This record gives sequence, C-alpha cells and structure tokens, in this order.
Amino acid sequence: MTVFQILLNSMMIFCVLGTILFLIYYSPRLKGWFHALDKQKKLVNPKKNKIAVLVPARNESEVVGALLTSLNNQTYDKENFDVVVITKDEKDETNEIAKNFGAEVFVVPEKVNKSYDVDKFLKKVLSESPNKYDAYLIMDADCIMDKCCLEEFNNALSTGAQVVQAKKLIKNYLVGGKKSSSIWSKCNGLIWTMIDELGNKHKTAEKATNMTIGTGVMIRADVVKEIGGFPYKQTLTEDIEFMFDCALHNYKTFYYSHAKIYMEEATSHDMTNKRRSRWMTGVVDSTRIYKNKLKTLPKTKQNKRNYYYTTCIEKVYAYIGMWSMFSAAFGIMSFVLGVVGNADWVLALIYCGVSVLAIYLSFFALTLACFVADYENLKLSFWGKLAVLFFHPIFYMEYIPIVAKAILGKQTKVWEVIERVKAINNTQIGFEPIENVKLNQINGEI
Repeated sequence: MTVFQILLNSMMIFCVLGTILFLIYYSPRLKGWFHALDKQKKLVNPKKNKIAVLVPARNESEVVGALLTSLNNQTYDKENFDVVVITKDEKDETNEIAKNFGAEVFVVPEKVNKSYDVDKFLKKVLSESPNKYDAYLIMDADCIMDKCCLEEFNNALSTGAQVVQAKKLIKNYLVGGKKSSSIWSKCNGLIWTMIDELGNKHKTAEKATNMTIGTGVMIRADVVKEIGGFPYKQTLTEDIEFMFDCALHNYKTFYYSHAKIYMEEATSHDMTNKRRSRWMTGVVDSTRIYKNKLKTLPKTKQNKRNYYYTTCIEKVYAYIGMWSMFSAAFGIMSFVLGVVGNADWVLALIYCGVSVLAIYLSFFALTLACFVADYENLKLSFWGKLAVLFFHPIFYMEYIPIVAKAILGKQTKVWEVIERVKAINNTQIGFEPIENVKLNQINGEI
C-alpha cells in the first residue's frame, strides 16, 4: 500500500468515525422524526381569550388583503379578537386596505424591521392598557389563515402554553396557478415540515423549547409583560432570538398542528437565496449571542434538554462541513496526483465522489422523512413530487456556502426587501368574496 493510499484511507476512516459520532449525538433529533407520524389530539378551550393579531406590513398592499379576508372569515367570534396592521408611512396604500377591512392601523415612522414594529405596539399597550389582551398573535402580511386558526390557537392556550406555534403550509400550492410556484418554492417549502412535523411536534411532546418562527406565533400576555414587549433586535432573525429567550426563561412552548396558516414562498432562485442567506445569518448570530447565556443556567434536566434542542444545529453544520471539506481535499489531491502521474488519483477521485454522495444521501433521508411526515399537504403532481424528492437534496447542498459565509461573517447583515409573488395579490383574493377564489381549497372548508 502506497503512502498516498494510507493517507486517503485514513481520511475516509476519519469521516466514517465522525459520521458515527454525529449520529450518536443527533439520535434524539432522529428519534423526533418519528413523532411526525403521531396525530395531535384536538383541544377544546371553554375560555374565550381576547387576542390581538399583529400584522407588520410595510408596503404590503399587494398581499395584505388576502390575510385580512381570511381573518374576517374566522370561526372565532370577532368580539374576541382585534386586528392591528402596523406600517411605516401614512401614505402607504396598505393603510387604506386595512381600514376597509375594519382593522386598526398603527404607523411607526421610525420602523426598522418587524421586531421593532411589534415591540413599539406592545409597549404602547403595556403603558396604556396592559390587561386589554390575553395573548398576541404575530402574522406576516403575505400569509393566509385557515378559517379555524384563531379558534385553534385559543384551544391550544388551554394547555397552559405561553407560546403557541401554528402549522405552516404553502400558499403557493393553492392560489395563483403555475406562476406562483416553481421548483425553488416547492423545495424551500419543505423547511416548514422539517421545523414543525420533524422538530416542534417532538419538542412539544418532550416539553422542550420549540423553534419559534416569526409568523403564526402566539405569545401569552404574561410573557409580553415579563419581557416588556418584543425586544429582539440584535440579529436579522428576531424569532430565533425569541426561541433562545424562551429557553432562558423556560417558557412553555407548544406546537399545535390544528392551527394552520399558509405562507408565501419566493418563486425565483435569487429571492429564495436572499431569504435563506438572511435567515441563516440570523441563526448563526443568534446562536453566538445566546449560547453562552444558556450555559450559565443551572444544570437541570430541563435546561440541558433546552440547550440540546436549541443548539444541536451546530453539530449539523460540523457534520456537513466535515464531509464538504474532505470532498474538496480529495478532489484537490486527485487533481494533483493526476498531474504528477500518480495512479492513486483514481482512489482520491472515488473518495471525493463518496464524500459528495454522503452529503446528498443525508439530505435525501431528510427529504424522504418530510414526504412521509406531510405527504398529504404536498399539493404536487406525482412527477412534481418525484422532482422535489431527488432535487431537494441538491437544493439543500446550496446551504453549505450560505452557512459558511454566515459563520465567517461574509453575509450582508442589512435587511433586504423580498419581492412578493405577483400572481398572489389583491386582484385575486384581496377584495373579492373569499368563496369566489381558490382559497376554498384550503382545508376543504374556507
């Protein structure tokens, strides 16, 4: 055996051992995937909580009408909830649309981002009438709510949950036709199945901190009072900061699959990558800020559990990063050995291919788990599902340079505007009676 063969084999053995160690560490999360097969029990809450639905909506006149229409069609009594649309400019067309739907408009001229808007409104309520609401629901303007959504959110509060997460589905599948859907929106849409069905459902069962997402999240009033609003402005992902703060305070988080919202996904590769880059930059930055704070907590079983679930994504970075670096190393060695005429270039090339395949198969397993967990909600043709099943792992491999740039601080940390899907706008669903559009496909009821 040549020196190069020994080196190449040693490198591959290192990768295999690294994979085994990763699987051991990650086994609780893998176990959590099987919770996706469990059906959550439907809850009933005799108490009708007063809810404020907060809609940060800067220049969202093209899409906000759809959300407000779905809010006006809720089964939850209108006397038990208020809708507040938060904008930046008095001249924003969104304001007039909101008023036409009977929503309150709250203008924040110094608006910076969503968390600033929400914090500003909450501070106003806390100073003027702190007991006005029992809970606050944050909704992005481009979403649509299932007609039973608010009722189910209220039902979830019967568990004693302080933070409730909705099930997130894809709006593009249901409205706008082919123009509103693409391979990029279909692939990126699977992330909600990963977060909710493969993640939060298990975390809820384990009483661990859920991964909170900035839309479709309800926060109980006592939490808002304790934290003094919504003070999460250090990164581009206020929702991930909130997740870590929930772990620090040991707030009871609860994922409830019967409270459903429908989210818009970008259809272009460029816009999809902007969203991914922004999100991963915030995730990395939030982890850096809060990780050491979590370490200072008493080493109780609950705190250890919360620490594991909120930070284990770092081990995923390490695992994928290991295979990525070694695939690059094998590739370089294959090229160099080939140039100098060493026959071991073939073995190096084979190991390079094996490394890339290991990454692909890891993401393929994740994709397959998503299909099993949420097959009925993937509103795709047979060929569409087949295309996503095999292309999604490649799509996810694009996260490698995105995460690398975030870790190295090379990503922009300025909030960038994300284009809305033009096919899904108010001319379709904003001001028409909701029964006249394709929204009746949502849950087969609306």
